[in-house]
Amino acid sequence: MRRALAVMLAVLAAVLAGGCTGTPSQGAAPTPNASLVLNGTTNVTLDYAGVLALPSISGVGGAVSTTGIRYGPFRIKGVALSTLADRVGGMSPNQTMRVHAPDGYMWVLNRDRVDGKGFVVFSPELKELASPPTLVPVLMYEQNGTPLSKEQGGPFRIAVLDPTGSPVITEGSGWVKWVDRIEIR
Repeated sequence: MRRALAVMLAVLAAVLAGGCTGTPSQGAAPTPNASLVLNGTTNVTLDYAGVLALPSISGVGGAVSTTGIRYGPFRIKGVALSTLADRVGGMSPNQTMRVHAPDGYMWVLNRDRVDGKGFVVFSPELKELASPPTLVPVLMYEQNGTPLSKEQGGPFRIAVLDPTGSPVITEGSGWVKWVDRIEIR
């Protein structure tokens, strides 16, 4: 009896271990359990699929840290911040957009910044560009063709891109990670 019980437990342990160490399926990546709260003259809460259903924009962009470390440039896909502002009633020239993360980090943008103006822009060699291209700040959800991981600041983070594909670098302080709330005030 004990021997039979020991054999059954060994078989069960082997089955469970095999299931835990097997090769994962090649299906689609799981949908992140994420939501984004937008506050303006109206309030909207979007789940991950709801954000991805909004009009998207793609381009190239990267960031530089305050210590001079360059990240990117990356191929970026996301939703323009101006599109998100429009979802909650728009944004007047005297209002600001506040981008929040759950760790308490907040970045405040004026209307010009939401429209892609006023950024310090660098080449990939970190040389400041005297005549920067048109920029679009976005709520990024995809980097180099794959959804953002938590380690990359996902599922949503702020990024600044050039929609024509020029590899531009902007200051990294605005690349807010783990964005969960955006408000217009």
